[in-house]
Amino acid sequence: MSSSPASPIRSLFLVEGLMKLAGGLVFIVSPQTPLSVAVAAPIPPSALLLTRLLGTQTFTLGISMLLASANTPAAVSSRRIVYWTIFARDATLVTALTLQLWFGDNTGAQGFSPTGLRSWLAELMPFCLGHLWVLLAKPHWF
Repeated sequence: MSSSPASPIRSLFLVEGLMKLAGGLVFIVSPQTPLSVAVAAPIPPSALLLTRLLGTQTFTLGISMLLASANTPAAVSSRRIVYWTIFARDATLVTALTLQLWFGDNTGAQGFSPTGLRSWLAELMPFCLGHLWVLLAKPHWF
């Protein structure tokens, strides 16, 4: 089982996998960097911890993508399920952020700012929609 010779899926896995590794490391090592856009100072320790935990997810999903990018039969056969997993995580995160934006308390120092939530959504949506497009419109790429 191998992907089509003209399929860009391996390159997509490599590039996004590297991006997830880098982004995950930032969330783990310097959670105040992404939080400074979304949360008013002072950033609560609980927000720092939760951001680090989200970073571990992002980092490990990057590893999964890099492993699935290999040109081995096992890696090639795992690509679709890895892509569905990445999409499911991103879609769940988009849903949670949207619910927070619409219904959450985003006014105090403890809450995420609406601008920060919208920025996070703007960063996630292209990936989420791109994954869905590949999964539904380009299944032959796998």
